[in-house]
Amino acid sequence: MPIRGIRRYAELVAAGRGNEEQRLDLIESHQDQVLARIAELQENLKLIAHKVDVYRGRLAAGDADRLWAPARTPADR
Repeated sequence: MPIRGIRRYAELVAAGRGNEEQRLDLIESHQDQVLARIAELQENLKLIAHKVDVYRGRLAAGDADRLWAPARTPADR
C-alpha cells in the first residue's frame, strides 16, 4: 500500500470507532491493486517461460547463435 494509503488508514484507526467502512474501502482497494499486479506478473512470467523454452530448444538443436540475430544481407558479408 502506498504511504499515503497507510497514513490515511492509520489516521482512521487513530480516530477510533465509526469509520470502519472507510477502512474497509481502503483495504479492499489495496487488495484489488495487489490482485491486478499479480495478474500482470503472471502474464509476464508466461512470456519469460516461453522465451526460456525457445532458448532451451535452440540450444538443444545447436543453432542458438541465430536467435533473433538480424538477417545478414549480401552487403554485410
